Amino acid sequence: MKAKELDLLHDKVPYLFRNFAIPGILSSLSMCLYGIINGLILGRYVGSNAMAAVNMASPIFNIISCIAILIAIGGNTLVGISLGEKDRKKANQHFNNAVTALFVIALVIWVVVVFFPSSLAQAVGANDVLLPYVKSYIQTFGFFIIPVLFNIIFGMSLQSIGKPQLYMIGSMLTMALNIILDLLFICVFNWGVFGAALASGISASIVFFIFLPHFMRKDGILKIGKYKFNWKAFMQMAYNGSSEAITQFCLGVSSLLFNWILMKRFGEMGVSAFAVVQYISLVINAVILGMSRGVTAIISVNYGAKEYDRVRHILRLAIKTVTLTGISCTIFLLLFKNPLIAMFVPENKEVFSTSQEIILFYSFTFIFVGANVVINTFYTAVNDPRTSAILAVLRYLLLIGSFVALPIIFGNIGLWLSFAVAEILCLFVSLLTLQKQSLFRAS
Repeated sequence: MKAKELDLLHDKVPYLFRNFAIPGILSSLSMCLYGIINGLILGRYVGSNAMAAVNMASPIFNIISCIAILIAIGGNTLVGISLGEKDRKKANQHFNNAVTALFVIALVIWVVVVFFPSSLAQAVGANDVLLPYVKSYIQTFGFFIIPVLFNIIFGMSLQSIGKPQLYMIGSMLTMALNIILDLLFICVFNWGVFGAALASGISASIVFFIFLPHFMRKDGILKIGKYKFNWKAFMQMAYNGSSEAITQFCLGVSSLLFNWILMKRFGEMGVSAFAVVQYISLVINAVILGMSRGVTAIISVNYGAKEYDRVRHILRLAIKTVTLTGISCTIFLLLFKNPLIAMFVPENKEVFSTSQEIILFYSFTFIFVGANVVINTFYTAVNDPRTSAILAVLRYLLLIGSFVALPIIFGNIGLWLSFAVAEILCLFVSLLTLQKQSLFRAS
């Protein structure tokens, strides 16, 4: 396979960037299409309340996935650095540490989401109208939470051993299966929100069983096997992945808070309108996130091998690329917002009108968010979780502060601008920290 030919230490940086970033983007896009496809079909064939309910349930799974992200990114950073140091035994120990920890935590999460969905639905602010939908989605999708979480760590591990294309294929297969099952369960069987959750869960489970054998081979670089659990290594892994987990956790909390604000100011209509914008934004966020995570393994391995010029090169290239991508996406959204919204809510004029207003101001967020994500990922990849965590917390504190302050000054427009303003302020701080970082300044 082509993935075996990739040499993270010697291939040219632009070549590696393409071969890791593109699969990373496609993998991330495939995963985000879970939400988009569900939202599109639910909005058109079930109703805006069903779409809003799935959007309300999403913060629960954002918060849950932060555990897998913490373990996967923290573990694979250590794996990548160990592989750069040419210590495969140590890399494999880090991998098994991560797998064991995730399995135990995933079991606990499974019990909570399967047996206590009503409490979780109420916690995200579902009212009497949306509660049955939210509860159904949480419980059904939650039943498959173990393979869903393990696909995260397996995907990142495939990147660490130079097989990003395999992760991409698995993610695209997940998307294809999800489309087929969505059409079957929702459009043919009329299973509504339950069918959407079931389609996503089954799709993830099938791909999990495709990924698993690659980590069971005796000759594999990373393989599941007997080893002694190392608490010190686990704590190091958790600490290193904490910034990414904080980012995902804060995303869930801020989404939860924003939904509460929308329910108070607009009711179900406001949640539905923002859900449309979020579904459209998923594609752009997936491109940015996929690109940044796609280059993490390159940075970690080269950092472990002390190839600092290559680290700086990949960082600059990633920042430039995500910024240009963000500008292009903002222009695209402003030009084509109406047909995009109509795909989700073709007949609800009130939701359509509010979604137009949100996109008009929210779209500028994408110009700045990419650089913030890449810089944050860089600090994690070079084993500087402290700086990464500080920037992650700052980013969402600024966002929550903007939720409160800007609507007082600008009304609803201030609410929609909150995201862009927070990203601009955080980027200013991020660039200052980067200039003071010795590795970057040395160039």
